[in-house]
Amino acid sequence: MKLLRRKTDQFLKKWRENENRMPLIVKGARQIGKTASIMQFANSNYKNVVAINFVLQQKYKAIFDEGYDVDSITRALTFIDPFIKLEQGNTLIFFDEMQDCPACATSLKAFKIDERYDVICSGSLMGINYREIESNSVGYKEDYTMHSMDFEEFLWVKRYTSYFHVKSGISLR
Repeated sequence: MKLLRRKTDQFLKKWRENENRMPLIVKGARQIGKTASIMQFANSNYKNVVAINFVLQQKYKAIFDEGYDVDSITRALTFIDPFIKLEQGNTLIFFDEMQDCPACATSLKAFKIDERYDVICSGSLMGINYREIESNSVGYKEDYTMHSMDFEEFLWVKRYTSYFHVKSGISLR
């Protein structure tokens, strides 16, 4: 199912094309389409997608119990679900609702240093509590704030093309 076109789609595409990409944290208000946009991107751009929702799948919080190195985390993932496929360069690990698992944020430095798998996290701005995070992985992650649909995105959905012709001819001072 094709979802609405969002500005976030363009950002995610550029993020994927960056050879030096870092784990990405997509923040934003609740119910604005973070998960749907990320999953649509993931399924279109990766052979394997490991999607974990820390609210709905509480057992996955334990994947960080043995430490934050990528081998320990991936071993714990495949122990919980032996059908998970992890292939270097072709796998996106998506940690959804990261505000319910502060250890997730600490692991991002290890994923950046390791570079076998791409990682995207998402969370509600209301719920991310940085005081509970052991180490915030500064310099090893990229933050992106997603907003609710704006007027331009609405016009894309409605296929109002004349607006864009007018917009390109207007100069704002």
